[in-house]
Amino acid sequence: MSTGLIIAIVLVVVILLILAVMAARKRKVERERERQRLSEQAGGHRQEADLHASKAQEHEETAQEAAERAERERRLSQRHGEKADDLEQKL
Repeated sequence: MSTGLIIAIVLVVVILLILAVMAARKRKVERERERQRLSEQAGGHRQEADLHASKAQEHEETAQEAAERAERERRLSQRHGEKADDLEQKL
C-alpha cells in the first residue's frame, strides 16, 4: 500500500469517527429536550389532575351537606306530620 492511500484511509476513519461523535451528541441533546418537554407536559397534567381532584372533593362535600339537609328536612316533615295527626285526632 502506498503512504498516500494509508493517510487517506486514516483520514476517512477519523472523519467518520468525528461524524459519529457529533451525531451521538446531537441525539443526546434531542433526547434531553424531549425529556424536558415531556416533564413539563406531565407537570401540566398533574396540575390539571389536582384541580379536578379538588373540584371533586368540593362536589362531594356539597353533596354530603345537601344529603344532611335533606335528612333534617325529612325529620322535620315527619315531626310536623305527626303533630298534624295529633291535632286532627284532638278535633
